[in-house]
Amino acid sequence: MMTNKCRQYVTLVSLVSLVACSRHAPERLTPTDPFVNVEVSQIPVASLAGSSALLLPFGSVVFGDSVTSLTAQRADLLDRATALLDSVLRRDAGTVTWQNQDSIRRALRRAPGISVPDPSRLPTGFLLAKRVEAVPDPLWSSIRTVAALTGARMAFVPVAVKLDGREGAVTATFAMVLIDVRLGQLAWRGRVTGRPSASAEAALVSAAAASVPTGIR
Repeated sequence: MMTNKCRQYVTLVSLVSLVACSRHAPERLTPTDPFVNVEVSQIPVASLAGSSALLLPFGSVVFGDSVTSLTAQRADLLDRATALLDSVLRRDAGTVTWQNQDSIRRALRRAPGISVPDPSRLPTGFLLAKRVEAVPDPLWSSIRTVAALTGARMAFVPVAVKLDGREGAVTATFAMVLIDVRLGQLAWRGRVTGRPSASAEAALVSAAAASVPTGIR
């Protein structure tokens, strides 16, 4: 027959074992939307006035569960988002000299002795992380070299576009950053969302126009 002292010992051992097991049990990870790490903010065009900035293309496009039918158009939508934002920046932010993808490639062709990767072909998704202390190589070294060739002091990176909503009411969200090419640090990071639109194309147009304070929505 177990004495009270023995019962207390067994109970204590059981509790310790339970706590130990709970500490070693794997945590359940809930997928999060990296876009929520970026605050809502329009491109600070006024602070860039009179300067030159590299303009990279969008790095990726993601789709909400209700618009997965658009995934077959991924490449076309990515190119279209880049073209629309380029057009809006030249129209509504003309005080800045934007060095787009074509300008970057021309600069690299004019300097065949310089061997650096084209920054428009480098991954940028890490810029959506909750905390970004600095821009690592090879992205920083690439944009720093291209900036020296073009006279740019900033690099504008449209990191990703997210399409969401539902059929007939599609929304587009742009996540973008500005990089100080001299310091390799983020000077600004923001996201904008356009109005619900009848098509993905119209949603991209709305988001592009909403990206700058003077955008026509």
